[in-house]
Amino acid sequence: MKLTSIAILLLICTNLNAATLSYTCEVTNVYGLNDDGSLKVSGFDKGMKGSKFSVSRVTGEIIGQVVPTIVANSTRVINKGSSENSFKTVAEFDEQFQILEVQEFRKGDSKPFVSSSTGGAGIVTGLCK
Repeated sequence: MKLTSIAILLLICTNLNAATLSYTCEVTNVYGLNDDGSLKVSGFDKGMKGSKFSVSRVTGEIIGQVVPTIVANSTRVINKGSSENSFKTVAEFDEQFQILEVQEFRKGDSKPFVSSSTGGAGIVTGLCK
């Protein structure tokens, strides 16, 4: 009985810890720029909408089909986020940068995100938990 209680407690702590160490995000929109500088729905939108990825709140690394940082030269967290500030991370690739902002300060479990890269998909938005 004692061993079972310890195992359950460890599982609960692991799940709570995983939630505080990462976000799981889902893409809702992908945008690009019109010639006049306004936003338009990107050609990537259909293929990326509904895609999911995870981002480490410790290192800023992103794993998933969308906005991955696996080939980045470096990733880092700029702001860890709080009830007043967004979580922000940047990834540096050979000739481009990618930023991700999760609006941690928003009420509720779902937090809006925006990601932008100086190449690639453009501006990606959605929700993280």
